[in-house]
Amino acid sequence: MMKSKISVVAPAYNEQGCIEEFVTEMNLAFEENSYSGEIIIVNDASKDKTLPILQDLQKRFPRLRIISHRKNRGLTSSMITGIENARYDIIFFTSSDLESHPREDLPKLINALEQGYDVAIGWRVNKRQGLLKTILSKSFNALVRHLFKVHFRDVGWVRAFRKEVYYNIESMRSDWHRYFVILAAQQEYKIKEVPLRFYPRKSGKSKYGRIGLKRIPGGFLDLLVIKFLTSFSKRPMRMFGSLGAFLIAFGLLCGIYVLYLNFVALEAVGTRVPLVLLTVFLLVAGLQLFGLGFVSELIVSHTEKQKRKQG
Repeated sequence: MMKSKISVVAPAYNEQGCIEEFVTEMNLAFEENSYSGEIIIVNDASKDKTLPILQDLQKRFPRLRIISHRKNRGLTSSMITGIENARYDIIFFTSSDLESHPREDLPKLINALEQGYDVAIGWRVNKRQGLLKTILSKSFNALVRHLFKVHFRDVGWVRAFRKEVYYNIESMRSDWHRYFVILAAQQEYKIKEVPLRFYPRKSGKSKYGRIGLKRIPGGFLDLLVIKFLTSFSKRPMRMFGSLGAFLIAFGLLCGIYVLYLNFVALEAVGTRVPLVLLTVFLLVAGLQLFGLGFVSELIVSHTEKQKRKQG
């Protein structure tokens, strides 16, 4: 028997074609498994009849809660809104488009948390997609494995987790919902991947999951930012100092070569102006990176002292 109560969080944007079935199926999932808790639908400024349908459903299902955004804010913001308004310590985050089946997936992921895991993520075992999406997905997963040393097959789908995980990872930013599992893994939370079935949409089109070439640069930069935050935010000198030392060492080698040409090979320095400028640039840039590292360490030290005082 599940002792902890569950808060289901599901964003909805123009989902009038499937929102009633989703809420009905999710309510059945609670009843069939004797769960207690709430179903939070974050209406992300839908322009169709999603909100009126939800308001009618509220009369039938007391555990249904509706939170509405005045303007469309995206999936990550909807996720944050739902989690921060959730009443209970177990969060089940899913989409409301029925690509994930509530009655199948809710008990499977909650069962993983009952086994002692902090996060349970769904892995779409039967999803079929086009060549471009397949290439982008595999490339993204390969980059994630290389940068963060994790081996998850599907980091961006449905998940269940303890609320404390959300408050102990780096603050979520725009489009960072897909990196939630990565951030949790960097904090050494216990994560289990659970195979789940993927169901094609019955109505409407995906509003949150579109993949396009325009999103690739932003996604790549987001991964680099997360890598920096999780690896170097507590010890910035490790990165800035290493880069600074490399540039200084390279600059010294260039300087030694310039001196060799001038005093041994007896070549006029004036014929090597670009090399001299490169030497100066490397030395100055290296020293600046060292300085930036020291300033960053001071900021981190001050921040940690403030946290201890507040604690």
